[in-house]
Formats: sequence, C-alpha cells, structure tokens
Amino acid sequence: MKTVNTSSMKFTKLLFLFLLLLAGSASFAQGQKKETPEERKARIEKIETAKIAYITDKVNLTGDQAQRFWPVYQEHDRRRNELRQKSRHFREEKLSNLSDEQIQAGLENRLNIRQRELNMDKEFMDKYLRIISPRQLANFYRAEREFTKLLLERLQTAKK
Repeated sequence: MKTVNTSSMKFTKLLFLFLLLLAGSASFAQGQKKETPEERKARIEKIETAKIAYITDKVNLTGDQAQRFWPVYQEHDRRRNELRQKSRHFREEKLSNLSDEQIQAGLENRLNIRQRELNMDKEFMDKYLRIISPRQLANFYRAEREFTKLLLERLQTAKK
C-alpha cells in the first residue's frame, strides 16, 4: 500500500511540474502576442489543475476528503475574489484625483472589506474542519502559500 501512495505522489508531482512548465512556457510565448480570452481561460484552468494536484498531495487528502473539500474551497475562493474586486477600484484610483474625505472613505471601506474577508475565513475554517483535520488544514494553508510562491517564481523565470 505504501508503494501505491509513493508512486501516486510521484505522479502528482510530475503532473504538477508538467502543467506548471506548460503554463510558464505558454506565458513566455504570449510575450510576443496578445493572449485571447480562450487562451487565458485555458492557462488559468491548467494552473488551477496544477494547484489542486499540488495541494491534494501536500495535504494528503483522501479521495473522499478531496471530493468534499474542493467544492468548499472553490466557493471560498470565489467569494474571496468578489470581495477583493470591491477594493480594487480604490487601489487603482489616483489619489491626486480624490478629496481627503474620499480617501478617508476609501480607507474605511478597505478595512471593512478586510474584516469581511477575515469573518469569511473564520466561517470557512469551520467548514474545512468538518472535512479535514486541523493538521491537514494547517498543511493546506502552507501548501497554498507554497504553490503561489512556486508559480510566481516560474512566471518570473519564464519572463527572463
């Protein structure tokens, strides 16, 4: 049984590396021409697939856990992105075009959004802990950060 798990982990790691290299080379090739919406969507899907494989391996999710975990994660990610979209407008606005009152309101709005995100993170932590152990959840948070770091390193390497 240990052999199957080890070979499964090796396969997952190879799949992850392949997809990451593919995404990196696609990004590099895109440097010369504008990416179409279909190409962008395909690239994002490849990255998401690699992320799922990487995290599933690092957290050591069972098949049953993975089946229950990923839909909850996808809901959490969708809602987190919606909140971040709301604060993006203020970040992109030129401060020289705003009054002090508008800036103050924007800063307070940003804090409100961050508090809502924190509340949502607490809510989803409870949902995750109904599916996986606290150790797996801690490993999940670590693996999510590691994946992001790896992805950023690959993208920077591809740009050079």
